[in-house]
Amino acid sequence: MLLEKPIPIGFYVKEIRRDAILVFLFANLVVIIKLYFSLWFLTIPIAIPALLGTCISLLLAFRTNQSYDRWWEARIAWGAIVNDSRSFIRQLQMFLPSGADRESILRSFVLRQCAWCYALGDSLRRLDVSKHLYEFLPPANVRYIMTFDNKPNALLLSHGNAIRQLYESGQLTDFQMNHLSSTLNSLTDSMGRCERIKNTIFPRSYSSYMRVFIFMFAAILPFCFEADVYFLDVPLVTLIASTFLLIEKSAIQLQDPFEDKPTDTPMTTIARTIEINLKTMTNYDTIPEQLVAEEYYSL
Repeated sequence: MLLEKPIPIGFYVKEIRRDAILVFLFANLVVIIKLYFSLWFLTIPIAIPALLGTCISLLLAFRTNQSYDRWWEARIAWGAIVNDSRSFIRQLQMFLPSGADRESILRSFVLRQCAWCYALGDSLRRLDVSKHLYEFLPPANVRYIMTFDNKPNALLLSHGNAIRQLYESGQLTDFQMNHLSSTLNSLTDSMGRCERIKNTIFPRSYSSYMRVFIFMFAAILPFCFEADVYFLDVPLVTLIASTFLLIEKSAIQLQDPFEDKPTDTPMTTIARTIEINLKTMTNYDTIPEQLVAEEYYSL
C-alpha cells in the first residue's frame, strides 16, 4: 500500500515509459514530416481530440472507480480479519476453564491464528506458504497442512477440530461452541471474499479498449498544432498522453490488490499487527515489533 510519503518519480515513469516513448517517437515523426516537407495543411481541428479526450476522461473515471472498489473491498475484508482474530482469542480466553493446560491450549490457538493470517496473504500473492507456517507450527502440523490444496482453509479446519475436541472433553458448552463456530465462519467469509477478488479477472476489454482510445487520441493530437508552435508539439503531446496512460495504469494496479506490488493491500503488515495484538492479549514474553515500511509503501 502506498504511504503518505514522497513517491519517487521513477515509480511513475517506470509504469508508462514504454508507451510514453512510443507516443514521443510518433509525435516527433509527425513534426518532422510537417516541418521538412512543408505539409502544414495536415492540421486537424482541435475540437476533434478535445471531444475524444473528454470521452476518454469519462471512461477513465468509471474505470478507476471500479478498480478502487475492488481494492477497497479487499481492505475491508482484511479489516474484518483483524477484528475477528481479536474476537476469536478473546472468546477463548473467556470460555476456557481454569486448568493446568489452559495456557498451552490458548497459545496453540494464537499461533495457529497467526499462521493463518500470514498463510492467507502468502497464498493470495502466490508465494511460498510454508515459510511462515514453520514459524508458528510444529513441523508435523506443517507437513499435514501442506497436504491440502488450500492451506488457509486447512488451518481453519484445524481450528474447528481443536474446538470440537474441547467440546467433547467438556471444556466448552453448546453456547460457547456456537459462538466460536460463528467467529470461524466470519473468518471463512473474509477469506472467501479475498479469494473471489483474486480469482475474478477484471474484464480485459476495459484495458484493451481504453488503450486503443488513448493511442487514437495521441495519434490525432500532433496534427492539431499550427506551424508557429511546432516546437511545443512533441512535449505537449507526450505529456498529455502520459497523463491518460498513468491514470489507466493506476486503475490496472488497483484492480488486483493481491499481486505483491506497492499498491497492494498491506497483508503482511496487517498480519504482523494481528500477531502483536494476539500475543499481547495472551501475555507473551516476546512481542514482535511492527514491520518497518519500505521507502514509500508497505506490503
